[in-house]
Amino acid sequence: MELKSRQTYILRSLLDADREVTSAELLEKLGIAKRTFYYDVEKINDYLAQHGMGRLAISGARVRAEISDQAALDRQLRRNSSYFFSVTERRAMEILYISLNSETVTIGRLMDSFEVSKNTALADIKMIREELEAWSLSLRSAIKVGYQIEGEEATIRKLLWAQFRKLNNPEGTAAVKSFLQQSMVAITGNDIDFLELCRCLIKQYESDIQGDCFLDENGFESMMIQASWIRSRKGHEINMDSEEQFALMKTLSYRSVEFSAQKLGLLGMGISPKETYYITSLFLGIQTTDFATQEEENSYILGLAEQLIYNFERIACITFPNRERLHGQLSHHIRPMYYRLKYGIMDKNPLTRDIQRMYPAVYDFTRRAIKEIDTKVLSEISEDELAYLCIYFASNLNEKFVSQGDAAATEEVLIIGAGNMATSTLVKEQLQDLFGLSFRYSVITVDRVRKWELDDYALVVSLVPLSRQLSCRRLVETGPIITEGNQRKIMEVLKENRTVARHNKLIQDILCLVEKNTTGQVQAERLYFDLFRYFDRRDGGGGLPQTTETFAEKLRRENVVSLPAGTDWAQAVLRGAQSLQGERLADKMGNLLHSRRVQMYRFRDEVVLVHCPMQGEVGAKVDVRILVSREGVLCRDGRRASVILCLATADRYTHWNTLQEVYQYFSTPGHVDGVKQFYALN
Repeated sequence: MELKSRQTYILRSLLDADREVTSAELLEKLGIAKRTFYYDVEKINDYLAQHGMGRLAISGARVRAEISDQAALDRQLRRNSSYFFSVTERRAMEILYISLNSETVTIGRLMDSFEVSKNTALADIKMIREELEAWSLSLRSAIKVGYQIEGEEATIRKLLWAQFRKLNNPEGTAAVKSFLQQSMVAITGNDIDFLELCRCLIKQYESDIQGDCFLDENGFESMMIQASWIRSRKGHEINMDSEEQFALMKTLSYRSVEFSAQKLGLLGMGISPKETYYITSLFLGIQTTDFATQEEENSYILGLAEQLIYNFERIACITFPNRERLHGQLSHHIRPMYYRLKYGIMDKNPLTRDIQRMYPAVYDFTRRAIKEIDTKVLSEISEDELAYLCIYFASNLNEKFVSQGDAAATEEVLIIGAGNMATSTLVKEQLQDLFGLSFRYSVITVDRVRKWELDDYALVVSLVPLSRQLSCRRLVETGPIITEGNQRKIMEVLKENRTVARHNKLIQDILCLVEKNTTGQVQAERLYFDLFRYFDRRDGGGGLPQTTETFAEKLRRENVVSLPAGTDWAQAVLRGAQSLQGERLADKMGNLLHSRRVQMYRFRDEVVLVHCPMQGEVGAKVDVRILVSREGVLCRDGRRASVILCLATADRYTHWNTLQEVYQYFSTPGHVDGVKQFYALN
């Protein structure tokens, strides 16, 4: 006589335990009734008696193996090649049987195939129903068709993949491969090695794409290809969204699978066109996603547009009046974009650089809005895709205000003076005579100089001697009149600056020609600056005077509020609003806090921006208050912030320059700590 797989498993378990085992332990592992267990013990004892090797002894609730020759028994058991499934493995295999069997699956067939009693088979069916409900699927039964899993086909495929993963061991994988081979032969009528055929399909794919296909080492993709074949032959094809199909059609992977499908069709082994898309997705590594159903994925894609608009509004401190129109435009674009990102398909945007140049603020806000969406699919979005999204936002804003060209790239020169600002103004006018209006000029007194800010400027000109602690590589010290020697020092500092460097080679070539062809003395420095101003004006530089107060200039004592210990989120926001515009704005922000409509954006771990809208208010203007807390304020998102910036806005656009300066200022390492240390500790 021969032992069945479950009986072999019981005997091996007792031998490996090398001790008495309670019957309760074995019953839990096996998932069978006590009567079935005692029946198996009786059959095991008959087998051991036949070979004269001992017996299994039951004492109360304990079972032990009394074996006379364990080595001989081990050799005997190794001849029995059948594999006993654990309860979890058996139920996974039963789901595969129901989904992929070539014949009708009934309770009787489950009992025969898995060597279980009717009660065990019925208990398994009950547990399978519960598992399917978690996948939004159902199990139906009828006399003619037996058990069938019903629901969305894409979800069933993900269910099958999960069952293959549960059988991820040599014996379980071998059992699955054997079962799939039997089903494929029965369904197609071709007695060939279908696993090898799938491997050939994968090898052809690797050859076509000229690279290795990073597939699972246990061959799960080969199993899923066979599952796809069987399901489609049984009338259950997977239906992908047309946008997803279009995204896949553009890939070399799809063309490879389609060509192989055509060749198999000539042999009577054709693959359904719909399944060609599915197999392509397997090869691209998208056999599973975070979504159990297609409906969930569709809902997620639609939600991306809403989330993107919400983030953009928080970051740009605006509110779109035509939200529905913008949402419709973005939703239409995001669906194909999502599938491109999902399958790693690169889409080149020829206008990316032009868009970045024309809409620098909108592009930056779009980039930040995407970054706020915590999803793996969007984590590696390209500049080309960002540029597409940027256009949708720009088209829903006033072109006159958002199209900036190179204006946003204007760099700053810092002038440090003593208490008499008239001298600093004189130096500023001399620098403007030299460079025209190519730079933006900030004038501060020496007591407001912050070491961590000096490297932000293209040039630092000081009218007073600075301590060694405040020195930097871009510093030039001068008197009220900038001498030719100081002019040369300034040019030495600026020779690598992009504003100057773009004209430098041409100007130097002209100076060389002038010196060669002129007999008299050439005032090279003066001619250099004259030529620079000429070329800069010709290229559109040096437009309107840069008179707007910069954020760095606003970062002074009267604009900074130190918050006392224990200040909460609402108190901090109201304190900032009151400092900006008094009780009127504080009342407005109080209403927004009550309705949870305050726009907040955390753009650094310890820095939060709060939008204080003043549109329509008397005396409305763009202004900012910097709130500093030594211990940090617990904000609405459940995290603490040491610096809270309250930005007052007068309309939808005039605050954008200040906003970009804020983001740029705090993007520099050390600025956050510098502000905290200087203002919180003083």
